[in-house]
Amino acid sequence: AAASGGNKLEVAETLNSLSLILFKSGDIEKAIELSEEALELLKSGVDFDHLLVGKALKNIGDYYQETEAYDDAMEAYSESLRIMTAWYGREHVFLSEVLNEIGVTRFKNGEYMVAKHSFTEALRLMRLTHTEDNKSAIFPTLNHLGHALYKNNELKQAAETYIESFNMQVSIVTGDANDGLKEFGTKLNTIKERIASMEQKEDEVGELSESLGGIASVLRYLGLVIQEQGDFEAALSANKLSLSVRLCQPFKEHAAIALMAETIAMFEYKRNNLESAMDYFNQALESKKLYQGESTIDVARTVNNLANIHFSLGNLDDAMGLYQEALEIKRHCLGDDSDEVANTLNNIAHVMVNAGKEQEALSAYHNVVKIRQDRYGKSHVSVATTLASMGDVYIKLGQLDIAMTYLEQCIRIQKLRQDHCDERVLENLGSIYGKLGEWHKAESTFKQIIELKRASHGNECIDIAKTLDLLAVSYIEQDRYEESIEHLQEALRVRKACLDEEDDEILASLNKLAFVFKSLDMTEQMLEVRAEFEALQERRKVHVDNM
Repeated sequence: AAASGGNKLEVAETLNSLSLILFKSGDIEKAIELSEEALELLKSGVDFDHLLVGKALKNIGDYYQETEAYDDAMEAYSESLRIMTAWYGREHVFLSEVLNEIGVTRFKNGEYMVAKHSFTEALRLMRLTHTEDNKSAIFPTLNHLGHALYKNNELKQAAETYIESFNMQVSIVTGDANDGLKEFGTKLNTIKERIASMEQKEDEVGELSESLGGIASVLRYLGLVIQEQGDFEAALSANKLSLSVRLCQPFKEHAAIALMAETIAMFEYKRNNLESAMDYFNQALESKKLYQGESTIDVARTVNNLANIHFSLGNLDDAMGLYQEALEIKRHCLGDDSDEVANTLNNIAHVMVNAGKEQEALSAYHNVVKIRQDRYGKSHVSVATTLASMGDVYIKLGQLDIAMTYLEQCIRIQKLRQDHCDERVLENLGSIYGKLGEWHKAESTFKQIIELKRASHGNECIDIAKTLDLLAVSYIEQDRYEESIEHLQEALRVRKACLDEEDDEILASLNKLAFVFKSLDMTEQMLEVRAEFEALQERRKVHVDNM
């Protein structure tokens, strides 16, 4: 504070330099303190609008941005931009650095449209003096602009921006112009050969590795945009190319490799390419273990994904081993009563059921129910789902009374929560009521199912016809034959609307109606239905003879 004149400038520059060192070392609070002190010295030693004041304000903006104090950062950047504009004019490339940071701050604050305009203006200024030398300054801003466009859902422009950045970064690495992903794919082997032949100079190898990392990153962003555009094949290709570039890096970034491998694995899993998905999940797992260790929750999730694939492939022993491994890690990381533990126990129960180990499955399901009830309460939707699974096991064991209890609890919870009741659970419950002779309950349940199916699929859905048949059976079993007729007739109407007129289901539907009419001594109606039945049979016979 005692400094004066030229000394003030020297002290201020020293404080600014120290603040940058502290910032890079992570002591941002002290960096802000020193930079604010430097700013006060500059303002007292030179004009308030001096260029050095503008540069100091830019540094302060960077520090505030890092601490997420976005309003303070914007105040510093805006004043810095005003001073630099006064010194250089509006068309100078030096302004682009501040404009870029304004864009980054706006983006981090969720102001994507404003951020887009800042990045666009920064790029315009950079391109005024566009040479081969300043490509390295341009492509990061292109990436920022691509992110803002993506967030604004301007997908076509985002893809074009990312591809421009990609081509620019490839040209820096290869020394040649590049035109898109396909051309770069042919250059990748050349890059690999270059890496293999390089003398192990750490600076050169590190610089190349970092450049390849930038290329891989922009390919990942491009994959996200293409996926949003609905071209999943092209998105998968971009992701695979990104992973190939990651694997080329001399200094491996295992976190990035794991991310891309797992992204590709999920793509392949959704496409039902299970063997390919397994390979990529294994690659992701290997990378995760290298940088995270053997027992992290992220590792456990990938192990769980691998188990899911083995389960889908019918490899029950392999699936069980992997689920057990994931369970052990999750218990270690999250405790015995975490939701993730419950999810993996649930998966283990599924394997047990498929392996014919129903009692062990029930034991696992009981643990799942306990965890979920303790965490979310007895009326949570996840509790209802597990109770339904337990009901399914008891159906498989032939213990229908117990199965009925669990399925009823599931439906009770769903109704309490005003959720849509699960059609499959209701169908199982209706079937159980019928087998146990509780036809009044079966009737009520089949009516609910029909309402749900009509709400979901409309009136002319073949599944509705099947449930109408079951509803009619529930009336017949209660000696309410007349009430069954309208439902059998509606089932016939639906089948005629959905199926070929000579379909077996239509014949069966006519047969059921004829049976009811006969049981009620409604001879005229029975003969009418019988005539239609026989006419259909005759047409089928003629059709077969003419084939």
